[in-house]
Amino acid sequence: MKKMLVEAKNLLEKERASLVLIREGQEPHIDFRSGLIPLWEAYRDGNWSGGVLADRVIGRGAAFLAVDMELISIYSPLMSRGAVEIFKKWGIEFKYELQVERIRDRSGKGLCPMEALLEGIEESHTAIQRLNQFFLERKGG
Repeated sequence: MKKMLVEAKNLLEKERASLVLIREGQEPHIDFRSGLIPLWEAYRDGNWSGGVLADRVIGRGAAFLAVDMELISIYSPLMSRGAVEIFKKWGIEFKYELQVERIRDRSGKGLCPMEALLEGIEESHTAIQRLNQFFLERKGG
């Protein structure tokens, strides 16, 4: 793993964070909230091009955000097969501890809402449009 990704992974574990973003010349961005909102907010509010991400769970939604953020390397203890396929398609380096078919919801009984929202989507711009619409509607615009 590249130096920045090792640093992000170490911070994720040490801080018990939900995600860590690192980009050369910037302070690490650390978030402790669960779900995709913290990554979506970082996507919306900052320039992470050339950066790396360590995140507790990476599904298709996080993968599409990483593509659009122009991240170069990703680490997650838990990654979906769909995320792996997206990273391979766009040539993004990735590492995971456990790969699962799909990300489940918090109860473990159903599909993660983001996985369901993006099912069948193959293009980054379409996925980003859906994610933006989803989160903006919940935030009231």
